[in-house]
Amino acid sequence: MDLISLIVPVYNVEKYFVRCIKSILKQTYSNIEVILVDDGSDDNSGELCDEYAKVDNRIKVIHKKNEGLGYARNSGLDIASGKYVTFIDSDDYIGENHIQSLYSLLIQTKSDTCMGGYTKVYPLFSIEHKQVCAGNVFINNVKAEIIPRMCGADKKGTDYIEMSVCMVLFSNDIIRKNNIRFVSERRMISEDLVFDFEYYSLSERVCVSDITDYFYCDNQGSLTTKYRKNRFDCEVDLFKYLSARAKTLEILDLCLPRLQNTLISIARYSIKLEYKFSDINGKEKVQNNIQHICNNAILEEAMKDYDDKYIKKSSRLVNFMIKKKMYLALCLTMKLKNALNI
Repeated sequence: MDLISLIVPVYNVEKYFVRCIKSILKQTYSNIEVILVDDGSDDNSGELCDEYAKVDNRIKVIHKKNEGLGYARNSGLDIASGKYVTFIDSDDYIGENHIQSLYSLLIQTKSDTCMGGYTKVYPLFSIEHKQVCAGNVFINNVKAEIIPRMCGADKKGTDYIEMSVCMVLFSNDIIRKNNIRFVSERRMISEDLVFDFEYYSLSERVCVSDITDYFYCDNQGSLTTKYRKNRFDCEVDLFKYLSARAKTLEILDLCLPRLQNTLISIARYSIKLEYKFSDINGKEKVQNNIQHICNNAILEEAMKDYDDKYIKKSSRLVNFMIKKKMYLALCLTMKLKNALNI
């Protein structure tokens, strides 16, 4: 049984922390080290980390100043001694067989990496998300087969591979030898995808499990649900970075259409959020932000040849409004979508 490092960034999650750490300590796979990285919490999260470290010698605690999720994970990687590494967000939790399932399949298929799916947990219900390529083993074609599909779905929206670094067992040998680290999500909005570009370009064999026992919780105040005034600009920066990296990796032709699809989708979502928070930010500021998004040159270029016949009609309608700069129509449409929560 190889040692597996579980890296858990912790920041102001005292409400959820116990649920997370209990699920980790219940794992049927016992040869683990748990690295809790207290990222400058100003609630009781840091103290909870220390309390659990006293009762289980598999737990290591790092206390550091607040720098964000990506850098907290880097602090964990700096001391991770396991042959394999996985990441768990401290407001999520895992099933008791999660690590054992990933590890068993990895060993069985002689892979260096194993990917799983997840279950999205909402207050009143949950939805399973099994990886579309569950059961597959990618050998020597990882860069071309996996990285593009992490950039976004194809035109039919059928083959997207979840790009989260959670629910994945990574080779620490690949990470260490190539000094792979996370960028800050404050600079690059998807630090996971930047990490994945580097890692999977070096992976030789990836197996995909059908498990869905990583429980990704829809917690109020998480990074994915907060308003960010520069969200779309960060997405554009990410698009430019990943496009350049894909070109270097010689897979730009495979990645670019998917990156463009994702950028257009994010544009719609960013506009929706602007109107959702209009009472807080003020109508004039919101309108300026909407115009800023619609007039973005990279977005305009992406929409030129975009074939949106496979997406739902309401999204096609919003795309048309963005292209034609129909600001009043966008306002009315997004207010309706926010009111209906669709």
